[in-house]
Amino acid sequence: MLKKHLLIAAGLMATPLAMAQDVAVSKVAGGSDYAYYGTANGLLAYSFATTSCNVGNVLINWTPSNRQSPAIATTMYRIYDGKMEMLGYAWLKDSFCAVSEPSCGNCQATPCSTLGIGCADTYGSGLNDGAGGVAKWQLNPTTGAWPNSWVTASGALPLRGRIQIPAAEAADPNSVYIAESVYISEHDQMAGNARNNGSWQEFRFVNGSVSNLQNVGSVHMFDPAIFAWQAEHPDVHIAELVNTDEGGPGVNGYIFVASKATDIGQGFYRYDYAVMNFNSNQAVGSFSLPAVTCDLSNLGFHDVDHHSGSPWENTDWTASTTGNAPSWTTESYASNPNANAIRWDMMYNFSFESGAAPAASLGSANVGLFAPGVGTSLTADVIVPGDVCTGCTGGSFTPYCSANGNSANPAGAAFQINGTPNVVANDLEFVVTQLPTGQFGYFIMAPNQASGPLTNSQGNLCLGAGIVRWNENQYILNSGIFGFVTLQPDLNNGPFGMQFMPGETWNFQYWYRDLNPNSTSNTTAGIQVQFCQ
Repeated sequence: MLKKHLLIAAGLMATPLAMAQDVAVSKVAGGSDYAYYGTANGLLAYSFATTSCNVGNVLINWTPSNRQSPAIATTMYRIYDGKMEMLGYAWLKDSFCAVSEPSCGNCQATPCSTLGIGCADTYGSGLNDGAGGVAKWQLNPTTGAWPNSWVTASGALPLRGRIQIPAAEAADPNSVYIAESVYISEHDQMAGNARNNGSWQEFRFVNGSVSNLQNVGSVHMFDPAIFAWQAEHPDVHIAELVNTDEGGPGVNGYIFVASKATDIGQGFYRYDYAVMNFNSNQAVGSFSLPAVTCDLSNLGFHDVDHHSGSPWENTDWTASTTGNAPSWTTESYASNPNANAIRWDMMYNFSFESGAAPAASLGSANVGLFAPGVGTSLTADVIVPGDVCTGCTGGSFTPYCSANGNSANPAGAAFQINGTPNVVANDLEFVVTQLPTGQFGYFIMAPNQASGPLTNSQGNLCLGAGIVRWNENQYILNSGIFGFVTLQPDLNNGPFGMQFMPGETWNFQYWYRDLNPNSTSNTTAGIQVQFCQ
């Protein structure tokens, strides 16, 4: 069960499970403790501090001599353009000697071979330096079992073993950056309390400096970093998958699948999916979605390279659109146990574009497990396209000409068109604001453009030959007490029964009554609409 948290002046208060050891991450880079080590090969190298807390009511073993101390994983992410991607990860810190700090609440201090109930333990950015880190691939993240001896990171400094992020993706003012830490403790994992062992923290690059990182806001406890995407974009849907009893009775693996649809214009949407393997030793080797009805295109994939001597490979997954169903897969475990599966505390991204808005209900994605184990796949509820094709090519809205001031506003009335230039979607909305109150008007259109004063008016005529006046009774509008009008035209049955066709171009503006100071008329600027096909 997900625990909620409350940070108060006296420290952190959490509701422990009955008779259970339970470690959580109470600070990520507490006090903005980040270390920057330099750059090489277009990559920047970092580490940051972490603080753990015993939120249970049983002592937690912390003795590295018998492999009973937690392993500390640290990662970085960024959120931009409506999507979230992992930037990089460090080799593991093998913890030692819990010092029983009081920052978690009522600390019942113990010798450093255990972490006392209500006690905290901090590793600064220097101690979490992955240059001396140990192998992520040797740890079983589901059970927390460690090998008898570790492989340590290899390669040249400054990158060796550290969090490595592309320099081109750092210090972007349009990105939100996230640091995350996960503690893997065998004592905790085998008690069935692995789900809440990760926490995340937003940070920023101060004044665009890659060497000056500073926390933003407070730590978000008990959830992995993928929840930062939902915090930034509430329309993100997150499915929590439980690989039940993966590590034995009550010892589960957890995988999260997040999805989002982004309107990219002209009736097209980008569908983004993030798959985070929180602690499954089976890992994830494939991801597939239901068949897409409308304009499936531009399949995307994003992963993070392994480094510093890891045997895990970096080959991109293979994408497929067989049966119009987008899917991605890596090599099978049988053919290559070191294939580029989604390993623990890592997140990969999948995307495509479609000419359909999101369906009213969620669809089902198949998450294929990589290594042999208790099952072969899990199912996630995700956002998927609907069956109504709204996307088309060649369409546009182009403002032109100009409006003159009116009796309500020196800048004149403002005209905009919402929706998509797709006749099939039939979702246009004409909106005119900053009008004189209580005045009548109607829209006019023509296939040709012009620009010049309108006779016997204080407005400009933006239309050329072939003008059609929308002056039937149902199209005559009044600006009311707030000075605006709206119209949602039926493109299949317009003025005088007109039907708009894909590929056509029409120019629109609004004509309305005005005062200057006597009764006259005025117009908005023009907007050219090219209907796509």
